[in-house]
Formats: sequence, C-alpha cells, structure tokens
Amino acid sequence: MTDQQRLQKATRNLFFFTGGEFIGTIGAHIYMFGISFFVLTLTGSASSFALTVLCSMVPRIILSPIAGHIVDRLPRKRVVVIAHALMSATMLLVFFYTLSFGLNLPIIYLTAVLLAIFSTFAGIGLTASIASFIDEARIQRAISLTQSSNSLAAILGPVLGGLMYGFLSVEAFFLIHALAYGTALICEINIDFSLYKRQSTDEHTKNDEPMMASLKAGASYVKRHRVLLPIMLVALWVNFFFMASVVGLPYITIEILGATSDQFGLIEAMFGVGTLVLSIYISTRKEFTKPIRTMRFGMLNIGILFALLALPMLVPMGSPGFIIYYMVLGFLFGGNLMMINTPIMVLMQKTTPEHYRGRVFGLLEMVASGISPIGLLLFGFLYDVTSPVLIILVSSVFLMMVTVIGLRPSKVDDEVAAEKMIDEEAVKIVEA
Repeated sequence: MTDQQRLQKATRNLFFFTGGEFIGTIGAHIYMFGISFFVLTLTGSASSFALTVLCSMVPRIILSPIAGHIVDRLPRKRVVVIAHALMSATMLLVFFYTLSFGLNLPIIYLTAVLLAIFSTFAGIGLTASIASFIDEARIQRAISLTQSSNSLAAILGPVLGGLMYGFLSVEAFFLIHALAYGTALICEINIDFSLYKRQSTDEHTKNDEPMMASLKAGASYVKRHRVLLPIMLVALWVNFFFMASVVGLPYITIEILGATSDQFGLIEAMFGVGTLVLSIYISTRKEFTKPIRTMRFGMLNIGILFALLALPMLVPMGSPGFIIYYMVLGFLFGGNLMMINTPIMVLMQKTTPEHYRGRVFGLLEMVASGISPIGLLLFGFLYDVTSPVLIILVSSVFLMMVTVIGLRPSKVDDEVAAEKMIDEEAVKIVEA
C-alpha cells in the first residue's frame, strides 16, 4: 500500500470514527435524559436517581484496568465490535422486555450496570487504537473532532430527549439507544484498526501473560514514565477538587442565588458550547508544539475560573446579571478543559507503545473516575455544613497548587516529553 493510499484510508477511518462517536453519544444522551426523567417522575427520589448514576460509574472504576489488559491482549477491533454489539443487544432485550412486562427500577439499574461494563471495554479499546488507524499528523485533529462531536451531542441530546419525552413512550428511548449503538457498530466495522499499527518484540508473548502480571507491567511502565506518571497524579487531584464545582454550581445557582431550572440549563449548556467551539478551533490549527505548557496554562486558568465562581455570592449582581456571568464562566470552563484534555490525549497516544496503550488508558480511566465518587460525597457533605464561598476558594487554591507542584518545569516539561517521544520512536524503529 502506498503512502497516499494509506492516507486516504486514514481519512476514511477518521470519518467513520467521528461519525460513530457522534451517533453513539447523542443516542446515549437522549437515553439518559429519558431514563433520568422517568426515574425522578416514578420515585420523586434524588437517591434513586443517584443510584442510577452510581450504577454507571462503579463498573467503569473497577473494570478499567481489566479492560486495558484485555485490549492489549486481544485484537482491539474485535473487543470494540463485540462490546458495542452487546450494548445494542442489551438495549433491544430491555426494549422487548418493557413492552411485555413494563419498566421498573431493578431493570433500569441492571441496564445501567451492563452498559457501563460493555462501554468500558468499547471506550478503552477505541481510545487505545486511535494512533493505529489515524496517521500521526492528524491524531490531534481526530481527538479534537471527537471532542467536538461529543460536545454537540451533549448539547443536542437533552434537547431532543426533552422533545421526544413528550411524544414517545419511555420504551422508545431503549429502541433509539439500540439503533444509535447499532449505527456506531457499523461505523467501527468499517475502520481498519491495523492501518498504522506497530509490532513490538513483546507481541508474541503478551497473549500468554497472566492478567495480574500484565496489570503490574502496565502500572510499572506508568510508574517509571517521566511524562505519564506526573500527568496521571495531577489528573487524580484535579478531578477530585473539580467535584467541588460539579456539586457546588447547581447548589449555588439554584439554592443560594435562586435561579430557575431553565436558567441553570442555560449555564450548563455553555460548558458544552465552550468545549465545542475550542475543539473545532483546535482541529483546524497545527499540533501543539508545547503540550505540557499548554496543559499547565489551561489548568491554572481553571483554578482562576474556579475562584471566580464565588464572586456573585460576594457581589450582588441580580437575576439576569449572575446568569449571564455564569454562562460566560461556563463557556470559558469548557474551552479551557479542551486546552487540557486534547494535549494530554495526543501526548499519551504518541508516547505510549502500542502494546501498553490499553493498560495505560485503562489506568487513566480508573484514576480519573475512581476519585470522583469520593469527591462528590465529600463536597456534598461540606456544602451542607460550611460556607460555599470558602469551599470554592480553598478548592481553587488547591487546584493551582497541584498544577504548579505536579507539573513544575523541573519535574516534567516539553523537552522531557519530546525526548520521550524520540526514545519511543527509536524503540519502534529497532523493533520493526
């Protein structure tokens, strides 16, 4: 295959990848809107809704490292396709079950658990494969376009879900979700997962490696990596303190400042708009030449924006004023998250060898997701017993401290990242 033919095939892969991600994600958002509304209407209980969310989170936390091991052990396309096929089959089975016997909470919880299990394997399998089906020059574009499609789906999904809920039965949401996953499955079948795959010297032995030894090898690789380990540690603490805004923003805007649900919806929508706008911009610009510096800048901006969340509680702004203020902050939050996430993902794609990529992304998923429930519980308790302004300001300080200390230039910088990429490329050449 010539280089030109390979590039054409990579373009085709990029089309099916982003298209499948968009359709699958918008289907998931429509489904989550419908099910969330149904649970709250049926029970009137916030704890029942929280349990639904928990059923979607816990399997991902537990299974992410195991999924990483499986993704590195088996052909990734097979893992992704089977996982998405099982997700489609699950939604179809639940659809036919609810038509016959009706819908109840245990079925909703069981469905959430099964979808979380299968989506963990599908998500890690796809993420670990990007560098294998997209040429290196367009990895940043692929990641940013995916973020764009996910952001657009996050904006449109609840809107479409709200319109559909008034006209369709709740069973229809299962069918729509099944069709969305089925379409994503067709897109993934058409992706050539081995277009840019690099073989390694470990390729012939990895299938015989026990799971615990494989997981330890992945953790050991991250531990001795001069770029990945600092990034993962910083991601752990940033996710923890970021939960202060996830819990605090609804509490502050609705309970303290008196915003309506529609006004809060506008504020939340601006996060998606900010993410969408900046991810489109990133997809059109050249690759980041200094990804560590860009990440550091984005994280410090997040810390400053975090502190600014407290301003309407200190300076009266009135109803239209604080809504517009928080909408602007939401837009800036979404944009800065892209300045953090995109360089991280591109850097990890380029610095992680093929045979470690699944385990590395599995560990990242566990680290990023595992700390979130703890943060949600802790900050939920703190907002009930202490000043929201104090929580916001202290969390802001800690966010910036974690960034400054964890990503200090003496510990990890763009020169170190570039050196690591050169080292990995040399290893790949030798292996080839």
